[in-house]
Amino acid sequence: MATFRIMSYHINGSRNAAGEVAPELSAAVIRAQQPELVMLQQIGSPIGINSVEQLADRVGLDFYGSNTEGGCAFLSRYPLNHVCEQSLGYGGQCVQADLKYGDERVHLFNLTLSWNFRQRREQVKLLMGEQLLDSPSLTCATIICGDFGLPLWGSGQIPLKEHLKRANFPGWRANFPGKLPLWGRDRVYFRGPIKALAGSIVMTAKARKASTHLPLVLTVETSETREVVKVKKLVRLTPKQPNPICG
Repeated sequence: MATFRIMSYHINGSRNAAGEVAPELSAAVIRAQQPELVMLQQIGSPIGINSVEQLADRVGLDFYGSNTEGGCAFLSRYPLNHVCEQSLGYGGQCVQADLKYGDERVHLFNLTLSWNFRQRREQVKLLMGEQLLDSPSLTCATIICGDFGLPLWGSGQIPLKEHLKRANFPGWRANFPGKLPLWGRDRVYFRGPIKALAGSIVMTAKARKASTHLPLVLTVETSETREVVKVKKLVRLTPKQPNPICG
């Protein structure tokens, strides 16, 4: 069992609510919440290719991912392995990784989806397919989060509800737009032995200035997430039975 603090944060290319490049604001918001894992969306800005690494330095976490403008990345206190990116089409992005926490492993999916309902429907199909969430290699607890591109329920979301469990925290989920949040555009879903113990939308004055999205912060707890290999019952051979392997 493991408990840790996560944040999902659409940083809007390090631009603040007024459209000005201000990476120090988003860094201050992250530091104040002291998360152990941050899943960033809409990274990249005109201040240079190393902006995400600079953000990682400012908050004291390690950076995982690429500096693809408009993409997703991770900041983490714990080692992440098997980090890979995949386009969801129509500008949608997904970055996948495995978090190593003691003897346990947690699969991570950090993504952005389109506002267009037809595009979003195709993106969700790809997300739920064999290359991503339906992969047989996913044997542990899974966190899926990011900007789902939709203020209200609509096309493409039903498959998510059927196969994933949305975090039951926070109670009030509106986080967009940052100055006057009306919709829960950013979301966290779970699959497997993991749940939220607590959570909130960060609604401080600094957070309202730092981005057009307010970040989500959750305390999550896993159960046993190590892979269990099932071994079939062996059949005892009698002298009259031929060996099924050697014939």
